[in-house]
Amino acid sequence: MCGPSGSLQREVEAHLALRTRFCYLIPGSMGLGLVVGIAAVGVIAFRTVVERRQQIGMLRAIGFSRGQVSLSFLLESSFVTLLGIATGLGLAILLSFFLLTSESMSDMGLSGFYIPWLEIIPICLVAYLAALVMTFIPSRQAASIPIAEALRYE
Repeated sequence: MCGPSGSLQREVEAHLALRTRFCYLIPGSMGLGLVVGIAAVGVIAFRTVVERRQQIGMLRAIGFSRGQVSLSFLLESSFVTLLGIATGLGLAILLSFFLLTSESMSDMGLSGFYIPWLEIIPICLVAYLAALVMTFIPSRQAASIPIAEALRYE
């Protein structure tokens, strides 16, 4: 293509490439936020073990086994993680719905709202399993605290 139509095509391609890169920025920042959130669950689990040493000692003293103490920490983190995933997913779907059904989008010719469950569900499962993995080490650490040492007043 020679002449002005070639330069116009290059401009359109450059604009589309820039727009495509910008569209990759949003899922990238969401993924980074997800990774940071999962790491935060692990940090909170470690802090919980340190702050609840006496409670762990009391549980062990009244007959809780190591497995039960470990399971209680895993269940607590599991509940917090599931609540975070459900809240984030709900808010994301709500925001997407309002954005895609707004007047500006309907002016662009976009109609309808579709939720890609086949992409969302695996991401949620991976996030949940990663959060449980991050909680596993602190829960095992909590279960291995000696009773007498945990009950000692600091």
